Amino acid sequence: MVLAMIFSLLILVIVLYISMRVLGNVFYGLLLIGLIFVASFLLLGSLPNLKEVPIIGKWLPDLSSFPKTTGEAINVIRSVFYKLDIIGTSRTGSGNPLVIVANRGRMGLSGFAVEVNGVEVEILNEPKDPLKSGEVTVIEVAWEWDIQTITVKTTQATASYPPED
Repeated sequence: MVLAMIFSLLILVIVLYISMRVLGNVFYGLLLIGLIFVASFLLLGSLPNLKEVPIIGKWLPDLSSFPKTTGEAINVIRSVFYKLDIIGTSRTGSGNPLVIVANRGRMGLSGFAVEVNGVEVEILNEPKDPLKSGEVTVIEVAWEWDIQTITVKTTQATASYPPED
């Protein structure tokens, strides 16, 4: 009975050892594949097409929904940290447009500029600058005519009203 228990413990130890070695090798393999993706993305500016891998390519997932270029990836990452939203617009008693903007990103926004119908306009008040994450400010601009679109730009982000699809 004791001898059987010793042999079963030895078998368990061997199975665990082999399992750990296999899982370790799988982990290292995935790490190397990840490094190849990062190197390809940094050197070539795009992810490799997995469908072109010989023999196993037809079973690998299609990565076409991921950003294709370094610039697109930077924009995706940047949109998490820097996001500007125009909440709404109205007019003052004197007829100047008021633009209400909010910082929905994680980092502060600064350097405001406003375009109305594609024309850069003067900002009449002093909006909160820098606009910290979660804060809202109102920008009053000099414009007397009808408004089709309003674009608020900072050095980090841009927002348009009405929102572009």
